[in-house]
Amino acid sequence: MMKKNKIIFIVIIFTLIITGCGHKKPSKDVIESKDQLNNKSGSMSCTRQVNAPSGVKPTLSYDITYKNNEILVLHSIEGIESSTKENLDEYEEAYKKINNNYKGLKYYDSKVTRTDNSVTRDTTINYEKININKLLEIEGEEDNIIENGKASLKLWLKFAKKFGTTCHED
Repeated sequence: MMKKNKIIFIVIIFTLIITGCGHKKPSKDVIESKDQLNNKSGSMSCTRQVNAPSGVKPTLSYDITYKNNEILVLHSIEGIESSTKENLDEYEEAYKKINNNYKGLKYYDSKVTRTDNSVTRDTTINYEKININKLLEIEGEEDNIIENGKASLKLWLKFAKKFGTTCHED
């Protein structure tokens, strides 16, 4: 039971940074100042390397469309590859529990897909259209990326950096 709670906690942490392995360019801050964020639009891709239990190969990637420091759409693909049924079962259960929290929330689209050797959670959040108040009811306001009713790119990047996420402009 303790092992399941630990995996659920790890998966939740991935989700909170909404939620890769490797990177296309050397690690560096994509945007250095708030002024640059306020006057820039575009997209970026982010990845994260994590230490995983033996027999588990994680994949964590995030694609962000933004404008003037506001995340418009965040697409994340989080998953694992494993030859062990127990690992796949635990991650699938954890991903499904997370998705249940967001059930019925429009513009938060997430699905869990399982194959013989992988489990993937594919999530798209349309921050332009989502009901931010309902999202905050689910996630809480502490350690959130919502600032003045909008998803802040600066806050997301700051939070993601703490967990070793690297990003580059597309």
